[in-house]
Amino acid sequence: MKLVFRVTSSQRLIFVEQAIEQMLAFRQRSWWQAEAGGVLLGRHLLDTNDVVVDEVTAPQKSDRRSRFSFFRSKRHSEIANSRWQEEASTLAYLGLWHTHPERDPTPSEVDRQDWTQAVLKDTFHGSRLFFPIVGIERIRVWTMDTDGAFFELNVEEKNG
Repeated sequence: MKLVFRVTSSQRLIFVEQAIEQMLAFRQRSWWQAEAGGVLLGRHLLDTNDVVVDEVTAPQKSDRRSRFSFFRSKRHSEIANSRWQEEASTLAYLGLWHTHPERDPTPSEVDRQDWTQAVLKDTFHGSRLFFPIVGIERIRVWTMDTDGAFFELNVEEKNG
């Protein structure tokens, strides 16, 4: 299964099957499961404006996790930098993902503050970052650009 979201009239965000499976593995389907998260890694396609998420980092032992909160440790940045070097500087940092114990997830104020900080302080290619939240039944994705514009993306295509 791949998921495709419409970003602008000329840009799509495409999650390959491996990335979707990596995130879905941490869905909070039971009361005892803690939030999880990581970073999105992928590429900006050269001949289009499309962005592809090829993989995500998994939760790390150094993360702080509870039923209703997740704090991403610096280990995710180290993994992203290592993968960037392994892939000859072609694997890009694209955003942050995490789970919520909700069927249809919505971002909290803490999430929005975290995303704002990421856009302001992180180093990335392009003008925006992407922020999926993995719920029990649905994955929803938001984006924020360097001008502060923030909106949810619509699913364009599900297949597989």
